[in-house]
Amino acid sequence: FESIASIESSLKLLNKFQSILQRENLRDDLESKFAVIFHNYGLELNQVQDQYEKCKAAPPLVRNLPPVAGHITWSRHLYKRIEGPMRKFQNNPSVLAGRDAKKLIRMYNKMAKTLIEFETLWYQAWVNSIEAVKSGLQATLIIKHPDDGLRFHVNFDAEILQLIRETRCMDRMGGIEMPEAAKMVLLQEQKFKTYNHELSYFLKEYRRE
Repeated sequence: FESIASIESSLKLLNKFQSILQRENLRDDLESKFAVIFHNYGLELNQVQDQYEKCKAAPPLVRNLPPVAGHITWSRHLYKRIEGPMRKFQNNPSVLAGRDAKKLIRMYNKMAKTLIEFETLWYQAWVNSIEAVKSGLQATLIIKHPDDGLRFHVNFDAEILQLIRETRCMDRMGGIEMPEAAKMVLLQEQKFKTYNHELSYFLKEYRRE
């Protein structure tokens, strides 16, 4: 069990044996294996903590995910690494009664709280930005170019498309409350894209004349 890299895999394997190994000497051996895994879990906690501190300012994001959804996905991945095994350990009271258990439980609670707060911070910042992005919907769609005041161009706020991407991605992730304003913008995605495309085409043809 010392050589099994995944804490989750180790616990799943032990849980399969747990219902079979009922004899006293085998149960003792099983408990010792749980203790080894719990020790390795402490190392995993330290790794997650180090990774969070190292990358929290600029975490590695999944390709093609927008910034807010990317940051939340990263923090959820770290949270899953520590939360899944802890739930399984809670079904084995003898492991949590060990000498070092209280220290590891405190480490887990602190790290879990930190990761949840990280997600909440990014989510709340996104919610707070929605009204400002929505104001872009009130802007004049065709304006004169600021450089010369003669040419026209489409005044479509790219932040609206970014809001749509964020909303769609976070809706797929689940467990996130979608503000009504964001849902309304998402429902109108095709309309906004069509307006932008048609106006751009119209101006392109207009300049050719």
